[in-house]
Amino acid sequence: MPTFDFLYWTQETGATLTSCGATIQVEVSMPAALEEFCTKKAIPIPAPVPGFALIDTGASHSSIDETVLQQLSVLPIDSIPLSTPSGSGRAFVYPTKVSFPALNVKDYGLSRVVGCNLKWQTADKKQIIMLLGRDILQFMVLIYNGKNATITLAF
Repeated sequence: MPTFDFLYWTQETGATLTSCGATIQVEVSMPAALEEFCTKKAIPIPAPVPGFALIDTGASHSSIDETVLQQLSVLPIDSIPLSTPSGSGRAFVYPTKVSFPALNVKDYGLSRVVGCNLKWQTADKKQIIMLLGRDILQFMVLIYNGKNATITLAF
């Protein structure tokens, strides 16, 4: 089981786990079926989009910034009702693949991620492009040690 251990403490800012949240590096790619289609039609496959996922135990569904999905030419396959602290509405659902370099997990297929407007930068300069929700976290072990400003994530 690949394990990721990360200390969220820097000399400059101290404990960043509290101020920035638990994050892990990700690379988002187009889904395998779309890659296969592009290969057959000699259409260039876009490079994976790197960034960070914020680990969000409050999110039932993982989500990816819609500009990232557009950059990868991924089209929505569905829409679902969505409730957030800022209100309710509908959101598009997309297929995609995600790699977790720190866990040595490459091209993990996700048949349904929610597209959202969530691209932002944390105080420690990490570009957030994904929320890692309970739909994926259910297959992982997460240890959040606030006292020591560390997380351990195993997949």
